[in-house]
Amino acid sequence: MRKAVQASSLVLALLAAETASAAAFQIEARTEAQAYQIRSWRGSTPDDVVLLPRRRIVQYLGLNAFELVTGQDLGFESNLRVFADLGLPRGEAEKVDGLRTEDAHLLHAFARYGSGGFEGRLGRQLYVDSMDILAFDGLRLRYKTRFGVGAELYGGLWVRGAGFLTSSVYQPEGTRESDARRLELGVVGADENLDALAPMYGAKVFLEDFKGISASLGYRKAMVGGKTDLERAGLELRYGRGLGVTALAGLDFDMLQMTPAQVRAQVRYDQTQFAVSAEALRFTPVFSSDSIWYYFAFAPRDEARVRVDFYPVGPLRYYVQGLASLYHTNLNENLGIADQVDGEGAPSSANVGGAVGAALRWGAFRSALDVTYRGGFGGNQLWADLTGGFSFDRGRFDLDGRLSVARVDDAFNPQLKGNFFGAQLWASRALSQSTRLSLVLEQNFNPFTRSDTKAFFLFDLKANL
Repeated sequence: MRKAVQASSLVLALLAAETASAAAFQIEARTEAQAYQIRSWRGSTPDDVVLLPRRRIVQYLGLNAFELVTGQDLGFESNLRVFADLGLPRGEAEKVDGLRTEDAHLLHAFARYGSGGFEGRLGRQLYVDSMDILAFDGLRLRYKTRFGVGAELYGGLWVRGAGFLTSSVYQPEGTRESDARRLELGVVGADENLDALAPMYGAKVFLEDFKGISASLGYRKAMVGGKTDLERAGLELRYGRGLGVTALAGLDFDMLQMTPAQVRAQVRYDQTQFAVSAEALRFTPVFSSDSIWYYFAFAPRDEARVRVDFYPVGPLRYYVQGLASLYHTNLNENLGIADQVDGEGAPSSANVGGAVGAALRWGAFRSALDVTYRGGFGGNQLWADLTGGFSFDRGRFDLDGRLSVARVDDAFNPQLKGNFFGAQLWASRALSQSTRLSLVLEQNFNPFTRSDTKAFFLFDLKANL
């Protein structure tokens, strides 16, 4: 909360400065009322499921300013999220790591300056590349020549848990939630260094759109308690010049274990009425070195995909896709699950399947159907998703729906067996050019949580001053 207040004070100071003459401001606000429940993993058993109710009010506030100094590309961007849970007492919230009844998160807040091919950012910012999505408090400098060649440097304090795809064991203050709980209870072995500051730095050289070729080579390192917490290198190559052949390749290399983490290579051929693509991937769980899962959950998965898309004349589009995966497991032979996964008579580590789909756009109506089947290692899965939507009143009112049906037979989790059903309805109404009101209803039925109901009410405001 203190960081959020400091950021708000910085925003007000910039707006009140007499020397600044902002050409434009942009304000974006969203208010969400959320009603749903989540499962508690402490004080709960498979036969006696404890569901914790959530009745949250969430407020997002973004303030962007452009040309703070007349004639100069100097600006400020920020986004703050504040929420309060009206249905979950603090005692119940402690049953789930990372769950709080009220909190404030500063998603990003940075000043930006650009001139020619130079750009600099100072403050809390998100950084996205082929390796990861991360947040840090610090400085980022970038320069690109008119030939498309450039470089960038960045560094500061790593803000763990700020990205929307990060692991739940990290929190915005930099403490791993599970060890924060152990520290409070005085558990022997809880690591006090996990709440220490995490300095990080990185660099990248790149080439952008030179005769259809783009490439980048990056490096990143983070430290906690004087020890390396994360060290990665990334390489990305792209080629494309419209219709015809396009290609991309990416490598995320873990420099602590000196092994590839994520790998992707794709070749695609596009024409007016069809497209063909082939893709090879490797997925590996990647954690920081202070996580126990970094050493015990290292099980890569290789996957190959072949896809054909058809674009005939008319409102319909089709695709068909083939999928094949190979799971690499290296389990301790003394563990019971090793016999099920790697032992004699264990199922093959291959998983194969495919998907088909169609999409329809007819005036204001839109719909799509996707069906996917996979079988082999890990069990069998059949998924079917049907979506549809319609726009009324010249696009001011939108109504969208989704139906999902899945038949799952998980070979390693007896809870994940049976039929799963889900339905969602999203209604959205534009009140003006800058305001929109939305209501989302979702209902799920499955043998795991039995019945799961969610409701979201959203109000969006966007104003340019």
